[in-house]
Amino acid sequence: MVEMNELDLTVGYCGVCCNHCGMHSRIPKMAEELRRFVQAYKYSDWIAHVTQDFRFGDFMKGLNWFAETSCNGCPQDGGVPDCEVRTCCREKGFRNCYFCPDFEKCEKLCYQKTTYRIDDSHVRIGQIGYENWLKEQKEKASKGFDNIHFLE
Repeated sequence: MVEMNELDLTVGYCGVCCNHCGMHSRIPKMAEELRRFVQAYKYSDWIAHVTQDFRFGDFMKGLNWFAETSCNGCPQDGGVPDCEVRTCCREKGFRNCYFCPDFEKCEKLCYQKTTYRIDDSHVRIGQIGYENWLKEQKEKASKGFDNIHFLE
């Protein structure tokens, strides 16, 4: 288990905790493990004899991309470059949307509110404060929490 003081926590402009995202660490590790199996079983030598349904080289390019890519979060210029939430926060000078007085009625956050339930986080921040909420998110991340919980 990672100690809380060792964990670097990043919260995206939209309020989603980047450390809970699979692209932060879990997906690259899974892709690396799959790549290891594909290479060990030498699929490149025989897969074309079994199926023509996909191009193995393209599959490996994608697998390599997932294994070697990690998103640092939008505050560190990761994520979607032209994200309207990022642009809005930067223009207004907010660390993230939780600091915006228009959070509750903001239509730019529909996806995050529906998918990641950031409304719940906003309520929790109101109850315990932002710094204590961050500590809770660090603790969740240290225990391996992943946003897949919201996505399935």
